[in-house]
Amino acid sequence: MAATPVVTTIVRGRFQRLEHAVCTRVAANVWSIRLQKSDPIHALTRRTPTPEAWDDAIFAVNGVEAEPAVGSGEDASSIVVTVLILA
Repeated sequence: MAATPVVTTIVRGRFQRLEHAVCTRVAANVWSIRLQKSDPIHALTRRTPTPEAWDDAIFAVNGVEAEPAVGSGEDASSIVVTVLILA
């Protein structure tokens, strides 16, 4: 069984781990990251809990920095962003 991916995002110039994010591989180098709308990361990054607000955010998956994120969806309790890793 594969280990749960470690997801981080930049907060004030430093990567911070997202403890409650759910990260799933969509394709070989594409990842989907689900953030709960109630997660405190929205306030820390000064981004509202909408997909559009997370466009261009920088994430890393398992320590590998991704290209800027694209807000790709939401439901009643969470938002989804998609990232591409070129490494």
